[in-house]
Amino acid sequence: MSKVKIGILGAGFIAKVHVDNLKKDERVEVVGVVDLYLEKAQTLANEAGPQAKAFGSLEELRALGVDAVYVTTPNTLHVEPVLKCLESNLHVFSEKPMATSLSDAQRIKEAAAKSKGIYNLGMNMRYGHVFKKVKEVINSGRFRPYMAQVKLNRGELLNPPWTANPQVTGGFLYETPIHLLDMCQYLFGEVETVKCEARQSISESEFDDFAILLTFASGTIGTFVTCAHAGWSYPFQRLEVYGKYSTIAVEDMEKVIYAPGLKQAAEVQDFKQVPFEEKWGYVEEDRLFIEAIINGSKPPVTAEDGYLLSRLLDGIYESAKTGKPLDFRK
Repeated sequence: MSKVKIGILGAGFIAKVHVDNLKKDERVEVVGVVDLYLEKAQTLANEAGPQAKAFGSLEELRALGVDAVYVTTPNTLHVEPVLKCLESNLHVFSEKPMATSLSDAQRIKEAAAKSKGIYNLGMNMRYGHVFKKVKEVINSGRFRPYMAQVKLNRGELLNPPWTANPQVTGGFLYETPIHLLDMCQYLFGEVETVKCEARQSISESEFDDFAILLTFASGTIGTFVTCAHAGWSYPFQRLEVYGKYSTIAVEDMEKVIYAPGLKQAAEVQDFKQVPFEEKWGYVEEDRLFIEAIINGSKPPVTAEDGYLLSRLLDGIYESAKTGKPLDFRK
């Protein structure tokens, strides 16, 4: 069987994570890397192996005859290259977000439906060990999630400066918060209603504090609080889910604690020593994407999943601006 030929668009940190995973997969060959800064593309191509070449444009990469492209450019630069690749019937792995506007997310969803190529959105946390445990407990039927609370305090706003530039990120929610918002829909089902209070506390250009109330089609109620300027105090992200006399909690990507009932011992799993790329789910999401290409199967995170996530973020921002709740059922 011939190897899946992969091209990488964007040669930053996350591109290197994917290249490190892909070069260990015997079914794959990374053949090209593109970046506006050609020296960055060349450095990553050298790490990918002697077969990989560096280019300055997507057109040169496509001319190489790749089967799939990883789009790992900044948030606001995903849409056009994704559309070009899908229109050429290439498989696409797009880092989050799908898009930074709902209209662009709709364009990608429609293009993915027409393309012979597979579209997959990179939501690696779904495959992190801690969240796989939460999903397994919920799916087992032993635990019904009545309520959930999520908190995320990050320390990167203004550090580095580009993280506070919506022209690059699309807005703070499109950075790390998007992963936990995706996790909420992954665990509890589609969001039906959203109400958000937000403010600009230190940012000069955008909301940086959010308090969000969510209801889900499953009946779960959730609160989601995220702050862009709180610092990196541990745990900087935490999920707590409450069932009948039972709780399951996640601390960062390090630890999951399941208390199954009254007068029962809690189950604790600690993943601190697990390598980063495994612990955060990058290894599995890359493996599943390649398997979807080879087997013609459903990708791990589909264009429909990505669109629903984009709709949720768009709704949160709308509620934050208007002060009014949103009902997606209408």
